[in-house]
Amino acid sequence: MTAASSILLYCALILSSVLFKAFGQNEFLFTPVRGWNSYDSFSWIINEEEFLANAEVVSSKLRAFGYEYVVIDFLWYRKNVNGSSVDSYGYDSIDEWGRLVPDPERWPSSTNGQGFQQVSQKVHEMGLKFGIHLMGGISVESVNNNKTILDVTTGLPYEEGGKIWYAGDIGLTDMRCAWMKNGFMRVNTDLRAGRAFLRSLYQQYADWGVDFVKLDCVFGDDLDRKQIIAISEILKDLDRPMLISLSPGTNVNVSMAEGIKEYVDMYRITGDVWDNWNDIATHFDVARNFAAAKEIGAKGLHGNSWPDLDMLPLGLITDPGVRQGPHRRSKLTLDEQRTMLTLWSMAKSPLMFGGDTRQLDDLTFNLITNPTLLEINSNSANNAEFPHVFSGKISSIMHLPDSRSDLERQLQKNKPEKIMMGLTAMKADEAKLHSDVRSWIATGKRGEIYLSFFNLNPFSTRISANIGDLFKAVSGSFQTYRSCDCYEVWTGKDFGAVEGAISIAISSHGCALFILNCKP
Repeated sequence: MTAASSILLYCALILSSVLFKAFGQNEFLFTPVRGWNSYDSFSWIINEEEFLANAEVVSSKLRAFGYEYVVIDFLWYRKNVNGSSVDSYGYDSIDEWGRLVPDPERWPSSTNGQGFQQVSQKVHEMGLKFGIHLMGGISVESVNNNKTILDVTTGLPYEEGGKIWYAGDIGLTDMRCAWMKNGFMRVNTDLRAGRAFLRSLYQQYADWGVDFVKLDCVFGDDLDRKQIIAISEILKDLDRPMLISLSPGTNVNVSMAEGIKEYVDMYRITGDVWDNWNDIATHFDVARNFAAAKEIGAKGLHGNSWPDLDMLPLGLITDPGVRQGPHRRSKLTLDEQRTMLTLWSMAKSPLMFGGDTRQLDDLTFNLITNPTLLEINSNSANNAEFPHVFSGKISSIMHLPDSRSDLERQLQKNKPEKIMMGLTAMKADEAKLHSDVRSWIATGKRGEIYLSFFNLNPFSTRISANIGDLFKAVSGSFQTYRSCDCYEVWTGKDFGAVEGAISIAISSHGCALFILNCKP
């Protein structure tokens, strides 16, 4: 080895070591995040025992499938007592510097200024990473009590211009969070004191061992670009890598991602998703728009950034905003659950499971760990809506969601009508274009094509696509495929070589997912 080669190798080893220390082994975020979040199953009332019990199941059953992050959702600092609610005032635990700390009744290990240190340590010992939900800005209560701002560089009150600065100096009282007006207001990040307050927050989270923050009320209709950028710059300066996820609370459009996506790791592009069909159906347009704008996997804070379709409200869950833990099963039918997982995977959304993992049933487990979906979610490319599909109504029978909580009844209800799945040749001029069917396409790392059909109609529908259009969609060329070897994931059926067109009958709100190996 020459001297020059030795020097280059030494420099490469030093750089690798620095990057490993700075980001950890897996902190270059080249694939969407997976994990578990407490909101769908516990609303805001989860406690330490319940959280760690769920984390243990994630570690033992889901970690092998890439589910790595466990996240405490909102209001972990609020007392769970009569009178407290999502937008109540005066029930939060706040330290002398105006920073929220865990409610000691729900999080007993947090006493004596320990915060989430013991919880994060236990999570890390399980081989997982620890996350928390945060509201943007500063607590209204901290501003009203005019708490002193901490200077983390000195450990003393923040002083500038010959004065000590307080929460009342930096809070923008006329810019409160739209859906939690009694809780939080924006921070004036034009002031160095405002940025010092934010720095004290995120330094505390780093000290607690936080790996992931879900930041709310700074995106969507509450867009606060200055605060997002300020926090992102603070995170870069911390010794501990910390992913940042944005939650809008309300609506998002593609233009809002411009100038933001490079400062974050993932960002929600919809409002909250619950277990009703309308919530799922509205995701098709927004997912299409972000894919068409090439936002999937665009440059982000720690590698790529990922448009997020929200959590998966499956299994045993609760209701939004209530003071009640998991008590009912998801109302989505089996067809609707498959549709949700298929769209989320084809759009490469982060996969954050929301059900109570302590009651994880086989149906839900098999859905969220389906190997084809996870492969698509992590490793596919060219993900986009595929517009060249045709459809025709084949049944007027309505398929309504079963609201009963008994899992066996739900499974019985979702048995297909007779033999619904099959492939036939179908000419384009024999089919009728229908607005309530959708299709997505993606390519795999071994050259395969993933093609999904979605029936959004309230009746069974036959959906079709010409094989020749597939090649144009994935390559931009007018060369065509002669035939495709076709395997359908949800039936597990191998249809062999298919020529001309792919056509399949799909029940209401259901989907089909094909793995195609095509020949020119």
